[in-house]
Amino acid sequence: MIIRCRGCGWKWNLSKGGYDPYICHKCGMNNKRYYNNRNLGVVPLVAVAAAKPISALVSAGIAALPGIISFIRNISARPAGEARDVINEVKKAISNTDARNRLALVVAASQRNFKAADVDVNELLYWYRQNYPEDYKQLLPEDKLYWNTYLDNYRTRFLLQRPDLQNNFLNRSYFTKEQINYKPEVPGSPETQKAGMNILVTLAIVGAGIFALSKMKK
Repeated sequence: MIIRCRGCGWKWNLSKGGYDPYICHKCGMNNKRYYNNRNLGVVPLVAVAAAKPISALVSAGIAALPGIISFIRNISARPAGEARDVINEVKKAISNTDARNRLALVVAASQRNFKAADVDVNELLYWYRQNYPEDYKQLLPEDKLYWNTYLDNYRTRFLLQRPDLQNNFLNRSYFTKEQINYKPEVPGSPETQKAGMNILVTLAIVGAGIFALSKMKK
């Protein structure tokens, strides 16, 4: 049986999961409660309280960077060029991971590029938000708040370095309030049932109108 982590999306075979086969080896979440007899195969849409905090994933991303970019040298030697080397390799790496680890690795790489802030903002932070516009649906609210706080701190440091430069790419890299508060619709929930009922009522009204018009024509 294949287990899919409800925290980060990682998948593995139950028989190869080790001593506690429901523990995700990527983010540490215990998925056992989703695979009892009653919920087997069901993917409940609930907040993932047991998932690792995004700060821990960022720390893991920082530790993983040397393996992703084995040629990293002294970034201060040529900041813009080195930043682009880092960014190009990270772009390849994040295409094969889940939304939470993707955001964490972008932040981890960004922290290396602070001496080339203009390149980092335009070609990594803004690029990430433009190329993964639906990630907000998979991220936790605290993940998105962490990102926005990182951008706030980045802005302060960035403007201290270049007070003459107002970077609109940074402004457009934030998660909006609506994206932060996004809640997926759960099948069978009162909200979903209400939406379905509204559609039925609308169809009934339209149908009644058509029927009335047809009677008038006769």
